[in-house]
Amino acid sequence: MRVPWPGFATLLFALGSPLYPQQNQPPTGKGSPKTFSWNDGKTTFALERAHLELSNRLQVRFSLTDETARPQTQSFRIRRFKTKLEGWVYTKDLSFEMQLNWSEDKPLEDANITYDFTRGKKGLLLKGGQFKVPFGRQELTSSMNQQFVDRSIVSNEFAKGRDIGIQVGGLALGGRVDWRVGAFNGAGRNAVANDNDKLQYDVRLTWQPWGDVKYSESDVECTPEPQLAVAAQYELNDRRGASAANDVKRAVWGGDLVFRFRGLWFFTEYYRAQDTPEVGAMNTRHGLNLQAGYFIVPKKLELALRWAELNPSLARRGDQRRETGLALGYFFNRHAHKLQADVRRLTDSGAKKTVNELRLQYQVFF
Repeated sequence: MRVPWPGFATLLFALGSPLYPQQNQPPTGKGSPKTFSWNDGKTTFALERAHLELSNRLQVRFSLTDETARPQTQSFRIRRFKTKLEGWVYTKDLSFEMQLNWSEDKPLEDANITYDFTRGKKGLLLKGGQFKVPFGRQELTSSMNQQFVDRSIVSNEFAKGRDIGIQVGGLALGGRVDWRVGAFNGAGRNAVANDNDKLQYDVRLTWQPWGDVKYSESDVECTPEPQLAVAAQYELNDRRGASAANDVKRAVWGGDLVFRFRGLWFFTEYYRAQDTPEVGAMNTRHGLNLQAGYFIVPKKLELALRWAELNPSLARRGDQRRETGLALGYFFNRHAHKLQADVRRLTDSGAKKTVNELRLQYQVFF
């Protein structure tokens, strides 16, 4: 049976709309809402044995692109239109998440459930389903909370995002350590089944000495006390035997650092990968991303810079790819409602190609 996605999306859009005023309603029977409210983009239903939060996010983008030896192009697009359901059921220790992106052919992004064995302290969490694997800080940061319009070329190259599997993790030492270990199919999101007899493994360890540093870019809150997070990570995905092609075993090491204080936000991440194909020699590649921003008007107007470089093979010279960019963001209501603009230059030394791009994006969370 074909699912009527547009109709379903319209219904969820209506449920999440800010036209519903904040209000309290008495229960009308078993399982009926005890409270019903809308605040900062989320519609909340609080029940006796469940809690549901519904939200939508829309990103409308204009791009102007000038590429070497090609005509200049300009276009509008719906970069993302997402609907998210999250909350808990039966007990506060059993939480769930579902997210759909209506702008894609296969809209399902997240579908998972998490159990907290430490009764709300997040000391030991077991998570299963489809979600982002614990690898790559910029990838783990929601596209809603990005400083630039999109992630860097380095993050897109090494951090592959969502997959289906299981993860164990939690906070230790009073929240100063965040650890995550997971096993996944390794075939990417929405794969029907594992495509070979091996799994993908991910490990991520974060040290944050001055408290929990949220996965959010830009110091929108202009934090009065400094915050620091340093992470190390590893991913192993052996795809050999997954298809008739020359499949690759990939091992990636990485690390990242983020610092924020009084409107200043600084971030860097580094990756180094070894690709071992079924046939041919092993290839080593690496990439580095540097990014920083500062609120020139506190909590409202931010200026940011990015420099990222990717070397697709250490065995060859002159094939580096580079991204340099400048971004300006105006925040009407933090990340929930903002207008972004960035200009960037992408250079590919191997292909002798240069792309200059201007992007303007409006985002609203409702």
